[in-house]
Amino acid sequence: GNFLRTTQTNHNKGENMLDETLKAYITKVEESMKHYIPKQPKDVYEPLREYLFRGGKRIRPLFLISYYHTLTENPDEDGLIHLSALIELFHNFTLIHDDIEDNSDFRRGKPTLHRMLGVPMALNTGDALYTIVWSGLLRLPFQDEKIVKIMKLMQSAFQQVVEGQGIELSWYLKNKFDISVEEYYDMVRGKTGALFGCACACATLLAGKGEEEIKEAYSFGEEIGIAFQIQDDILNIAGDFEKYKKEIGGDISEGKRTLLIIGALNNASDAEAEELISILKEGTKDSRKILRAIEIIRKNKGIEFAQNLANQHIEKVSSHLDQLPDSKWKRRFEQLVKFTVSRDH
Repeated sequence: GNFLRTTQTNHNKGENMLDETLKAYITKVEESMKHYIPKQPKDVYEPLREYLFRGGKRIRPLFLISYYHTLTENPDEDGLIHLSALIELFHNFTLIHDDIEDNSDFRRGKPTLHRMLGVPMALNTGDALYTIVWSGLLRLPFQDEKIVKIMKLMQSAFQQVVEGQGIELSWYLKNKFDISVEEYYDMVRGKTGALFGCACACATLLAGKGEEEIKEAYSFGEEIGIAFQIQDDILNIAGDFEKYKKEIGGDISEGKRTLLIIGALNNASDAEAEELISILKEGTKDSRKILRAIEIIRKNKGIEFAQNLANQHIEKVSSHLDQLPDSKWKRRFEQLVKFTVSRDH
């Protein structure tokens, strides 16, 4: 639809894509997040609080909230906000552990938790957050049967996230670079798609819709998550640190197997493919080598390859959006989707 055409030209300015209503919801979600973090013992929860409130776009809670409002007129806000906060807390738990697994130095423009506290404490902080999420889910202000359904959706999404992350880690372990697009999708569907899917599925459940619609909503959210991740991979190679707030080329240092790499390796000469793989294996922070890797990726059309695949997912997302009834919330939700899949940071 026209959604796509505007997406291509609209390299947005991020936060001003979000109207006042959505910004107000971010504030409510953050209030709820604060309420879930215990005060004591300080040594356990203080660093966690600092980490959680460094910023972050809060995209997943906004998806849950705005998709819910797109589907129903009768908002039950209280439970909605709490559930959105819990999805964001789970997301942050995965970030703490991901940063350790990827050996990342920065998160949201500041040193990662394991750089600040060491790996053992950072691991435990992640575990503490995971525990908070489950106890929060049990205390949601819904009828028991609804809570059980929500917990099943969350459990399934959490499992997918862990499996997706595990597939990616196994590639490092085995030094595997001959990855097919299908294998990449198996990984990313879990690692990034599952939480977006879960947010849309939970919104649909809370809006009182049936099993079929909940399943469809999950697939829809998953498509958005996949497009979001591909965009993230592209930004890591083609973005601007000031906007993006993560190391440009950090994916090269981490040896990430992204669609850009898969595309470039398909097109590269044997010599260039070998050179790119050897830089990726090194875990280098040497900016000359990182720039050389980016040069090989660009020359061999890795960025276009990834962008074309992202566009296929954006098309699917577009056609689902076209089927939603028109309303102010639908337009707001479309803005959010656009910001997510075509952002420049």
